[in-house]
Amino acid sequence: MTRLLTVSAAALLAGCATAPPPLTAAHPASPDAPEGARLARQTSLRADDATRKSRTMLSAAQKEQEHWDAYGPVSGTPEDAPKTDAKQERKHEQH
Repeated sequence: MTRLLTVSAAALLAGCATAPPPLTAAHPASPDAPEGARLARQTSLRADDATRKSRTMLSAAQKEQEHWDAYGPVSGTPEDAPKTDAKQERKHEQH
């Protein structure tokens, strides 16, 4: 058991004693390595085609909703109007 412990300790110390090879200028971790290429970014705030199409569709839907909110119940045919029961309305008023 002591031999195994001695051999393990010697192997551990031998592994720590060796120095790593020096870094070359081409290695990215070297302080002498050149900086990475800088690319000019395109502005990401510009809307793409899908965004413009979505905004157009949402704008049309909003205009339709505003029109419905303004003229909804009176526009259309009487068949489209919701049916109300006079008895139910009186029952709700009494309570």
